[in-house]
Formats: sequence, structure tokens, C-alpha cells
Amino acid sequence: MSKRPFLGSIGLDLDDIEAKPASGQKVTAFHEQAPTQPPQDKPGAYVKDKAVNMTVYLLPHDHKRLKQLAVEHDTTIQALVMDGLDVILKDNGQEPLTRWKTRRKPRG
Repeated sequence: MSKRPFLGSIGLDLDDIEAKPASGQKVTAFHEQAPTQPPQDKPGAYVKDKAVNMTVYLLPHDHKRLKQLAVEHDTTIQALVMDGLDVILKDNGQEPLTRWKTRRKPRG
């Protein structure tokens, strides 16, 4: 097994290198940079780039029940929660939640 070459073997001597003030390129500060196109306007952006995150706190036994239900119906907890929210919205005369295409491969 050969050792990695050291700097002297490639003709580079650190004693010959001198750092000079302001010799590097100026980096534009973040707040001075031109705004970029937001992710939701880019074609093919993922749902995590567009959607708002929402946290739900469940007791462990309730979480386990939801996981079991998702497995029994060959779906996800996310889909079950969205279906439940659709029912609540429908009961209040509103349109169901907007769905998106998943980037995961279908199960099965």
C-alpha cells in the first residue's frame, strides 16, 4: 500500500506561499444577493418545497393504532389523516384538501 504524496513531492512548498490581504474574491453577503425563484414556481418541485408542515401529538397507544390501521389498509398515516380532514371539511361545506402526486413507488 503506497502512501499519499506529500506537498514537497509535487513541488509545492508552503514556505513559498504568502497570503496577501484582500487577495481573495469578494463574496456577496446573503442579504445583498438577488432573490432566486421560489421552489413552488419551479416545475417538478417536491411537495416538501411547497407544503406547510403540521405537527400532531398523539399518545403512543393511539399512534400504534393508526400505524396498524394504515398497514391493514395498505396506506400511510398521512393518507389516513388527510382523509379524516376531508370528512371534517365536507361536513362544513368545504372542498377537500388538495392532493399531490407522491414521488414514492407504489407499495406491493
